[in-house]
Amino acid sequence: MEGYILTHEQKEGIEGKFYTPYQFFNCVQDINDVWFLFLCDKDKIQIESTEYAWILELPQAEYVPPLPQPFPPNK
Repeated sequence: MEGYILTHEQKEGIEGKFYTPYQFFNCVQDINDVWFLFLCDKDKIQIESTEYAWILELPQAEYVPPLPQPFPPNK
């Protein structure tokens, strides 16, 4: 799955911000601790005329999810 690559500062600037009355940015880290943002075509149309349009110019890359962490044993 491809997503937009964000710097830590860019992620901090948009994380949790609403771009519509009911939709907000949610960023995720990949296996290499790189921050990603995923947008569907409808999302892209929504933000292309907002202050967040710069996101659409960011580089894109393949997202590789982190490995699942085992649950700690019950005590």
